[in-house]
Amino acid sequence: MQRLTFIYLATYLLAGGLGLVVAPGVTLRLLGATGAYGDAMPRFAGSFMVVLGAMIAQFARARDFRYYGTTILGRGFIVLVLVALYVKTRDPLFLVLDAIVLVGLLPSIYAVTRRADRA
Repeated sequence: MQRLTFIYLATYLLAGGLGLVVAPGVTLRLLGATGAYGDAMPRFAGSFMVVLGAMIAQFARARDFRYYGTTILGRGFIVLVLVALYVKTRDPLFLVLDAIVLVGLLPSIYAVTRRADRA
């Protein structure tokens, strides 16, 4: 299950990141954005997403799960920031992004707790 959740994480980072780099306006509309974000910042964020996605893909390929807990903490932080951004802006983009992250985060938490129960 850890590998599957890493693959999901890498997939949305790579696909979303490439979308933001190549066509930020279209990608933001597909994600439900109602705010004005320009082109530069989404492309910049997309470049980070592509690099992170490639790194996570390599972890999954190598079956290297040493940083699995760190990815859970990082995604938990991202969920909190996205909630705060939604509360501040009321832009549905942040709820959509939260849902995308949570779809991978919740099974990751389950996998870690299940693994801890076995030990």
